[in-house]
Amino acid sequence: MKENTRHHYRIVKPFRFFMFVVISIMIIVFAGYTMTAAGSAEASAVRTYVQVTINDGDSLWNIVERCNKDAHIDVQSAIYDIYEINDIDAADIHPGDKLFIPVY
Repeated sequence: MKENTRHHYRIVKPFRFFMFVVISIMIIVFAGYTMTAAGSAEASAVRTYVQVTINDGDSLWNIVERCNKDAHIDVQSAIYDIYEINDIDAADIHPGDKLFIPVY
């Protein structure tokens, strides 16, 4: 019967071993980041929008509340989303404009 022998490994080229470890860690971190980012991208991709025409006396605050009656949302965040979605600033909004409003 063969005796249990122990193998002793020696790092012959330390630079190549170091690079192997660094690249392996980078691959693992990148894969983890990609998996978590894919989940959040799917969650934000499923959103409904309503097109609203701005009337005299309308404010974005009132429009957001009107379009999201039952949702408990942060209206300021929704207004920021409106600016981003429609690529506008507050000064760009005039009666007769049509905006996409997110429905949460």
